[in-house]
Amino acid sequence: MRGKRQVSKMKSVFLENISEQFQKYNYILIYGAGGVAKDLLCLLEPCLRECPQVCVVVSERKGNQDSLHGYSVKEITEFRDVREDTYVIVSVMPRYEKQIEENLEREGFQAYCTASMLIEQMYKEIWELPVSEDKIVFSHGDGYGFGGNPKYIALELLKAGADIKGGHSLDLVWLAGNCSGEFPDGIRTVPYGSYEHYYELGTAKIWIDNQHKSYFTRKRDGQFYMQTWHGGGPLKKIEFDAEGIPVSYLDLCEMNSEMEDIMVSPTRFNSRLYRSAFHYCGELLECGYPRNDIFWKADENRKKIEELYGLKPEERIVLFAPTYREDSGTEESLPGSGREILRIEEICQVLEERFGKKYKFLIRFHPYDKNPEKRYSWCEGWINVTSYDDVQELLAVSDILITDYSSVMWDFSLQKKPVFLFHPDLDKYQKERGYYLPFGQMPYIEVFSNEEMCRKIKCFDEESYRRKLDRFLEEYGSFDRGTASADVAEQLIKWLNVPGENRRGKGM
Repeated sequence: MRGKRQVSKMKSVFLENISEQFQKYNYILIYGAGGVAKDLLCLLEPCLRECPQVCVVVSERKGNQDSLHGYSVKEITEFRDVREDTYVIVSVMPRYEKQIEENLEREGFQAYCTASMLIEQMYKEIWELPVSEDKIVFSHGDGYGFGGNPKYIALELLKAGADIKGGHSLDLVWLAGNCSGEFPDGIRTVPYGSYEHYYELGTAKIWIDNQHKSYFTRKRDGQFYMQTWHGGGPLKKIEFDAEGIPVSYLDLCEMNSEMEDIMVSPTRFNSRLYRSAFHYCGELLECGYPRNDIFWKADENRKKIEELYGLKPEERIVLFAPTYREDSGTEESLPGSGREILRIEEICQVLEERFGKKYKFLIRFHPYDKNPEKRYSWCEGWINVTSYDDVQELLAVSDILITDYSSVMWDFSLQKKPVFLFHPDLDKYQKERGYYLPFGQMPYIEVFSNEEMCRKIKCFDEESYRRKLDRFLEEYGSFDRGTASADVAEQLIKWLNVPGENRRGKGM
């Protein structure tokens, strides 16, 4: 099934009541410009379509974006003159609700409610329905396509088929954003962030995710939540281990940790990290990442990728996967700004001289990057593979990885293939992000310029590199053995056969 823009069609008294309320006013204001507001705009999209004026408002415009989810962002004071004809929804995390309600009272806005109140009403409707004992709901990032750990768990369940549940087929549901690509038969999709999204979660036996679920998510008794997370190895500091993380985001992290029944861990290091960074106290499944099983299987995707991008069978693949930069899309990130850009054609030539093979560069930019192609528009010989759904398939067919700070370095190195770290801006980047381990203590080949990259390629010693890599993987306790998907499926089967209440009693 090819992913297309999906439209909410489910009948809901909850949404009908909100639409009726909105019709009494000419102005509907969403107070807040963060994650809660964005989630609310997605949820209420069917209701907001019919409203004459919808706007996102904040206390002060300075420091806020110009728009959110297609709606312009303005200051609440701009609506003083029409406050009698205005309905406001306070759309922030609970710790900030009272402060904003007091501000509304001072400004004379009388008609308002909070997102928390609306969510309670929504679940009052959804929870009238029973939990479906055969339903599993998957989510990958913020509505991404068929990828990440959830993909490989779903494929394992599809392979097992009806044998899992005593001859009954499982109902596998994917929370998919717009243009989320293709999904295999046996998986149905619903629009990410819609009412259907929360209906499916509210009536499923099991949730599987690789990122924190939104504030609007509520768990009831009889449900299980498996968190697979998306990062592996001792790389970027996250959540409570990092500095400068918004308190509201940490609130979301703790909310998820309270709901989760099990976390899938790829390493001994990650098992410790889950305790410190997430404040998670629950059970761990130390089996490796399902997405990494692909590295222990025959190369099934090479031919598909060759045909898609016009590659020749004899060509070796270099995957360049730079991470997100705060200054992405600005003049500071472009050639001529002073930042050193990877010289692709020169690197290719040196690789061919060193290894005696033809090389092709594939570049996968970070999905949040803005117009990243501009940085490399001046050079030839590379293919943009950013739109390819599953980065693991790209990693599996690549012979060399060049990245800067992306966590894909850990996954790729499980294949014992060369990883080069291109760090011309290390000092600047380290000020923005903290790391659990200095890059100099990692086994990967770190370089700070194109010239150094060329030198390190010319003198690359595979035997020495592998020795360092083996010690590193052993020290940080990699659990990956190519069997994680099967291990996770075994855990899910146990849950599917547990009747009644959640064993941990952690409905929220």
